Amino acid sequence: MTNIYTASEEQTAESANDRVLLAKADKEELERFLSDEQQHILKLTGRLLKRSVTVSDDEYSIALTAVSEAVNNYDRTRGDFWSFASVVIKSRELDYFRHSASVNDKEMPVSPDVFSADSTNSTEEKRDRSLQHDINEKTAVYVDTTLKDEIEDLREKLAEYDISFFDLAGCSPKAKKTREACSYVLKAIFTPPPLMEEIIKNKSLPIKKILERQKISRKLIDRYRKYLISAALIIDGDYPNIAEYIPYAKSMQLTGNTAI
Repeated sequence: MTNIYTASEEQTAESANDRVLLAKADKEELERFLSDEQQHILKLTGRLLKRSVTVSDDEYSIALTAVSEAVNNYDRTRGDFWSFASVVIKSRELDYFRHSASVNDKEMPVSPDVFSADSTNSTEEKRDRSLQHDINEKTAVYVDTTLKDEIEDLREKLAEYDISFFDLAGCSPKAKKTREACSYVLKAIFTPPPLMEEIIKNKSLPIKKILERQKISRKLIDRYRKYLISAALIIDGDYPNIAEYIPYAKSMQLTGNTAI
């Protein structure tokens, strides 16, 4: 697969890894890190569970503990921290659901008749099957929820805009000045009211409105159109792992369905 990340974006991810190593050695820094990353942890956990998660949910507390555990066990040989942390979160959430299923199983035993085609107690059979289905639903989500899934999902989304990863490899900004200019375009896109609805509806950048919000060269917008659309979709979408490689995602402090 063609590498879709620029050298600058890889350096940004490395900076995040550096902060994790600082948090590993300093309890106060760890607390600040967990606080700063609350929204990221919520969205990452929600993606893993395929449903919304709030700070009042048990699943969030489990995820927070898992991230703390990941920090304490992280070193550079494990690669990107958030990819490593997602594995720990999945493992801890799976343990939680298995434990819950075990408790439920004791409170409401599954009848052996459910495995028999000659079952005569249809009500109990339906109840048992419903419980087993619920357990399967909760545990199955951990099988394929990975960075690879995000990339495949993004690939399909970009295809709607006639953009491929191969295109991104050739149109990503390299110079610092150009990257800064692109960040201004993205800030214009997400300045309230954000312009994402127009981008999604029309499959193009609302250049006139962007120029009204930021003094940017139209030539630059045209040249980096595919990159800008891709970055906007990543920041606005449910791509917590990939969003780590967008250096201005967090600084925008976006809300709603936006990756923080």
